[in-house]
Amino acid sequence: MNILDFCRSLISSLTRNPIPQGIRNEVDLERKFVIPAAWNIVRPNCGIRISSHPWNNKRQCAPDCQSAPISGKVEKGCPRCWAESKKWASVAAFGTHHDFDLVARDSKGKTLAVEVKFVGAKGGRKPNSEIQRLLGQCSLAKTKHDAVIGLCGYRGSPDPRWERDTQTVRGWFKRGDIFLIFRAVG
Repeated sequence: MNILDFCRSLISSLTRNPIPQGIRNEVDLERKFVIPAAWNIVRPNCGIRISSHPWNNKRQCAPDCQSAPISGKVEKGCPRCWAESKKWASVAAFGTHHDFDLVARDSKGKTLAVEVKFVGAKGGRKPNSEIQRLLGQCSLAKTKHDAVIGLCGYRGSPDPRWERDTQTVRGWFKRGDIFLIFRAVG
C-alpha cells in the first residue's frame, strides 16, 4: 500500500464511519475516532507506518521500531515511534514548531499528516480562529508531507449563509492534496 492509497482509505473511513458517542473534546475525537480509523486500515507488512501521540502509553514496538513491522510487534502509540516521527514529520517555520495529530509514512518515504480540531458552532457560526488554525496547520503540513487530511468535528448547526464559498475553498485545498473533512459530532 502506498501513502495515497492509505490517504484515500482514511478519508473514506473518516467521512463515512459513524463518530462514536460521548466525544467531548478534540482529544476524544482523535483517540476514539481518528486513530482507530487509521489503525483499522493498516495490515501487517502493508508498508504503512503510523505514529500518533502515546498519551502516557509506555509500551514500545518490539524488538525495535524499525524491524517491528516486518518481524515483531508494532505498538499503537509507541512513544519511541512518536518521538522519532518529530524528525521527519514536524514543521519548524517562522519561529514556530508544528506537530500533527497523526502522521504516516510508506515504504518509499512518502508521508501523510492528519490534523484534528473540535469546535462549537454558536449562533450558526464556527469560530474563525480555530478554523483558520486548522487551515493554516494543514497548509504548513503540506510543505513537508505528500498528503494532508484536516478533520474538524463540530457541535451545533452552522448557518448555510456561512458556507457560500466552502466548495471553492475545499477544491483549492484538494488540488494541493489537502483534504478537508467537516463532521457534526453528537
